[in-house]
Amino acid sequence: MSEKEEIEKLLKIKERLERKIVKYKRELENLTQILALVEKQISEKSFKVAETLPPKPATVEVSPPTPSVKQVIPLKATDGTLLATIYLENNELKVVPSETIKFNVNIPPFNQFLIGKVLNGMVSKDRNEAMAGTITPDEILTYRVLQEGDILKGIVIRNIKDERRITTLKNSIRWTLEKMYEKMKL
Repeated sequence: MSEKEEIEKLLKIKERLERKIVKYKRELENLTQILALVEKQISEKSFKVAETLPPKPATVEVSPPTPSVKQVIPLKATDGTLLATIYLENNELKVVPSETIKFNVNIPPFNQFLIGKVLNGMVSKDRNEAMAGTITPDEILTYRVLQEGDILKGIVIRNIKDERRITTLKNSIRWTLEKMYEKMKL
C-alpha cells in the first residue's frame, strides 16, 4: 500500500470517527435533558409528600425569591454511594435524601453540626446583619427539616445570599450525611 493510499484510508477513518462523535454528543445532550426532567419529577413528587407534614414552629414563610437558574447537585459518599440530591433554584436549596438510605435525624452529627452549628450559625449571622440594617428581616436565612418520625425526608433552606454560602451548605450537608451513613453501616 502506498503512502497516499494509507493517508486516504486514515482520512476516511477520521471522517467516520468525527461523525460518530457528533452523533454521540447529540445523544448525550438528549440523555442529559431527559435526566433533568426525571430529576425534576422526582423532586416534585418527593416534596409533595413532605409538604403534607406539619411545619415546624420555627418555620418562617418568605416572599417568592427572584428567578434564577436551577441546578441539580448529587451528593455522593467517597465510595460513590448517592447520599442525597440538592436542587438549587432561585434563592432556595432543597435536599432530598437518597431513597435507598434511611437517615435517622438522631444520628450525629446531624443535629449537633448541621443544624446547631451550620444552619443556626447562618441564621444567627443574618439576624445580626438585619439588626445592623445591612439586610432586611425577610432576607434572613430560614430552614425547615422535613421528617417522618425520626427519618429525614428533606431539608428546605431559603434566602441563600451568595455562592460561598451555597458551597458551605453543599459541603456541610455532604460531610454530615456521609458521617451518618458510615455510622449506619457499622
